[in-house]
Amino acid sequence: MKKQVLAIVLISVGVIGLFILDFYSPYGYSIRSSDFKSNGERIYFTATSDSGKPITASTGQMTMHSGMMSCANCHGPDGKGGAGRMMMWYFEAPDIRYSSLAAGHDEEKPYTDELIKLAITKGIDSDGMRLEQPMPVWQMSDEDLNDLIEFLKTLN
Repeated sequence: MKKQVLAIVLISVGVIGLFILDFYSPYGYSIRSSDFKSNGERIYFTATSDSGKPITASTGQMTMHSGMMSCANCHGPDGKGGAGRMMMWYFEAPDIRYSSLAAGHDEEKPYTDELIKLAITKGIDSDGMRLEQPMPVWQMSDEDLNDLIEFLKTLN
């Protein structure tokens, strides 16, 4: 019984922390539904799809549904990444602009569209290794995934 209560408390603290992180986003941007030029851009900023199909993210400990977090929360509005914070944990989010991914990060081989899809949906980097936390594993339709990758190609 104590373990169940502890689990519920920890999950609740995590969800509250995500909302606080989102509210105090270091990137300072606001979003209106009319601001999006494409479905991929909407997914990047809101983790919601024009189609209404669900988009979920799993961090291992919990699954978050559409709109609770997005790519931009960690990687920034420009995709360049940088210092991030999730509750009391600090991390360095990588640059996910397509030009950077296609050139390779550190000593990883360059990403192709298919390798980017694996990173997003399986949490696997271009060398076949698990991506570091807090990168979630995303579930979305193939159409939404393709739209997101097309948007990453527009980030400069």
